[in-house]
Amino acid sequence: MLNVTSLRYKHCIRYLTESCRLCSTKTTTFKNNHQSHDIIGPPDPVSNLRPIVFARSVKETYLEKKYRQLKEDTQKWNQEFWFKHNTNFIEERKQFQELLKTQGKMTLTADEMSVFYKQFLDKNWQSHFNYNIAWYKRNIKIIFLGIAVGISKYKYK
Repeated sequence: MLNVTSLRYKHCIRYLTESCRLCSTKTTTFKNNHQSHDIIGPPDPVSNLRPIVFARSVKETYLEKKYRQLKEDTQKWNQEFWFKHNTNFIEERKQFQELLKTQGKMTLTADEMSVFYKQFLDKNWQSHFNYNIAWYKRNIKIIFLGIAVGISKYKYK
């Protein structure tokens, strides 16, 4: 029992190490383009999102391909939004901190930073609102396409 557990552990470690190595580079290249499981990489340092390399079966149908491409497109769109948003947030936070330091405040309290957070959220509420609406629409499309893929797999077994 211990031997089987240690073999599973070693396999998991090897799989995770390989997955992280593959996804940590900007241009991920696989020996073959077909894998049976999604591979999730480490979080992006700016967007904080984990990139996913979606599984691609050898006999991918038109619906499965469309489903995978929609998920990839949504992931790319999501990455772009959060990269831009977080870059703006970091830049504006730095400017706010420098402004307070010029006023003689060397250490900033949570209350002082909460002023910035509220201003930032108020300024970007329309962007967040539009993002949420688009995110819901994309997820609904993904869900319905996923259901269609599931039905077609069951129907044509």
